[in-house]
Amino acid sequence: MRIYLAFISTIIFITGCAGTAKQPHEQTPQTKHYEESISQVTEKGLFSVEMVIKDKELTTGVNSVDIIIHSKRDKDVIGANVKVTPWMPAMGHGVFEEPVITERGGGLYTVDNIILIMSGHWQLKINIEYEEVKPGELIKSEDDIVFDFPAVKADGEHKYKIMHAPAQKDLDLSETRMSDKGGFKVSYKSDIEPLPVNIIHGWTLTILTSDGKPVKDAVILIDGDMPEHGHGLPAEPEVTHELGDGVYAVEGMKFSMAGWWTIQYSIQTRYKEETATFNLLIKE
Repeated sequence: MRIYLAFISTIIFITGCAGTAKQPHEQTPQTKHYEESISQVTEKGLFSVEMVIKDKELTTGVNSVDIIIHSKRDKDVIGANVKVTPWMPAMGHGVFEEPVITERGGGLYTVDNIILIMSGHWQLKINIEYEEVKPGELIKSEDDIVFDFPAVKADGEHKYKIMHAPAQKDLDLSETRMSDKGGFKVSYKSDIEPLPVNIIHGWTLTILTSDGKPVKDAVILIDGDMPEHGHGLPAEPEVTHELGDGVYAVEGMKFSMAGWWTIQYSIQTRYKEETATFNLLIKE
């Protein structure tokens, strides 16, 4: 009986110790450096990030933030490789200029040139890569964190020019046009009319020579741009197969928002290479 009770006591002692041990991702509470800041733990629990917005809130135009990075044991993370990506999840695009990151020391990093091109729901995606030298080994760590800003507002006084190239009043919206050098007659047709927002769909592209003969076996590359906002397509459309008689199937077309878009087709055959650009005005 005494042996049995001793065995039970040993099990209880071991279980109790296991229950109080720290889990691998458990964080030591992070030291708060600023009264008005927001802080989060990275996805794998390797770092804590405290963020201070210099103008108290993000707006359209140019923004700057400070971030303080600590290890999960609340130690300053010095010499990390930090990347910050502004992103609009609903629109499927980021920005056209990368933020500039400067390390200030003591785990502090300043992020300048955060240019938000429009109001709405934004995220700041932060990737942290860190190398730590310990006796006899080099430990590499990488983790990610996302700060969410669901309602970024427009700032009418900001100096950054968001509107890069407003649409002309007499914009040519024809679905058939000649290529830039006049060698091809190109036309498109969407599977969905009118052109939709945030729906992946297909097009058919017809390519003829200038005298009306079908162009066969062409290599076609597709690019898109929204000139007023400075960003491209949220997806990567491509020509998937040739249907015959100069007709090609295009899959993966998607537009992240209403407005003026341009779609450019680069067409290459054995004898020539030309481009055809279409203007689109997409409505909500």
